[in-house]
Amino acid sequence: MSTPVQIEKNIYQGELNPETGSLGGLLKEFGADIIIGHPTYECAENIKSQLKIGIEGAVDVFEGKKVAFVVTDGTYSEKSGAKGDIEAALETGKNTIAGLPDDKKDNVLVFAGPYEGYGGDATPGKGSALKMIFEEFMKTDAQTLILLDGDLRNDIKEWQGVYKRVIESHEQEFPGKNYFITARYARHFVDASLTRNVVGPLTTLMGKYVPGGISGDIVLSRGAVELETITEWNYARRRYGTDISTTFDNIAHDTVIYEVYLGAKLHDVTDDAKLSVMPGEVIGAALERLLYYEKKDGRVSKLMGEDKPLDTVVPWGPDKTGISFIDPGETDVFNIEAKRASLLEKFNDFLPFIEKVLRPETLQIVKDNYAKLSEAAKAGQDDPLFMNISEKDWIDILYEAVGYIIATEDLDNAKKALNYLYTAAFLEFCKLKLYELGLKTVEQIEGGQSTLGVDAAKAEQFYNEQVDDVVKNMAMDFYNGRAAILDRIKELKG
Repeated sequence: MSTPVQIEKNIYQGELNPETGSLGGLLKEFGADIIIGHPTYECAENIKSQLKIGIEGAVDVFEGKKVAFVVTDGTYSEKSGAKGDIEAALETGKNTIAGLPDDKKDNVLVFAGPYEGYGGDATPGKGSALKMIFEEFMKTDAQTLILLDGDLRNDIKEWQGVYKRVIESHEQEFPGKNYFITARYARHFVDASLTRNVVGPLTTLMGKYVPGGISGDIVLSRGAVELETITEWNYARRRYGTDISTTFDNIAHDTVIYEVYLGAKLHDVTDDAKLSVMPGEVIGAALERLLYYEKKDGRVSKLMGEDKPLDTVVPWGPDKTGISFIDPGETDVFNIEAKRASLLEKFNDFLPFIEKVLRPETLQIVKDNYAKLSEAAKAGQDDPLFMNISEKDWIDILYEAVGYIIATEDLDNAKKALNYLYTAAFLEFCKLKLYELGLKTVEQIEGGQSTLGVDAAKAEQFYNEQVDDVVKNMAMDFYNGRAAILDRIKELKG
């Protein structure tokens, strides 16, 4: 087992198979009040700017506090030997601290190392990176954990100021209560597919709408971090299901949850609606948490049968955060030909799972829509563009899938079915946004997809009305009709 190696004062490098407690002991000795964690994977260039801004900001925003920056990296593994992210973080930390005023240099520590082998586990994934941070945090006396994705390109100092004010307000209004600070920001309309179609609606079944918990940019009180150390860490949570699991657990434990407006998430837009591994693990983790709490105390089915208004998070809008709308800009990640091909080529792979989960009549709608898309693609036609899974269709599919989970406890088939179906539903959402931009045919979309974005003068209204409002209304409609899940449970249980 390895322990952190000191490169120079307050700069430490980790190695493979990190010893449990060694980093925490180091941070405790340093006297960390606040820990800022960055899970990274192939973020070498970006982590440089993020750490520089973060360190320079922290010594001003958290003046007098000791702040430790912890980079847990998944790029470096026994197999890869790639230390680019770690070396970039350490070099930036060293140079940035050297440039601080003498009276502030001792208030910052930087650690960067791999998480592979921590606790004897070699599972690659963001969850494993965060698990190491969570457990080592609890070895210290720190009270606040800030977690920021490694690919962020935002002004982190501005966010730090918001977090500080939220925490100060929380300590006055809710003394002794745990807090969980989530983000609300504009994200490109082809980004955040899981947040919009899966995470948001499913959180309502826990009694509170918390779409921002999966954003990756969150703040946890010490008590909220402790929840992470006493829960079960299955494979999905260690991989990519960590953020949604954290969200469900904090709703369940009555943590005070904040939603703070941070403008936009400026990062590498990920194409998660691509029928890959990651969406299935996020969906699986969400369903596992629902099933866990249903089996524990029946709270999920109880809420389905109650006439109860949805609880709300504590909002901090732009008027309180002081951060205005930021245009998410353009992306080239959306490829219409690849999207259609993915739906067509993968359908039969996912069909056995879909057949198990859906009602026969719903299944037939899906099959018919697939046949129409297949015929259109062969004929070179634009209609239907995708699978025509409308918002109402998607809500009904979610009802049936959740009912199936609770009745059968068959997580595997449900998550695989939803992996395909949520992709189809999200692409329908994207289609409507493309139509709003005047892109209605395959040819038109191909012409615009390399610089896909919204006119800057119209972006704020577009993202508020055509994206955020639409997504929230869909989640509310899902919640309001949740009793339909009970009908599905009764059907399956006989």
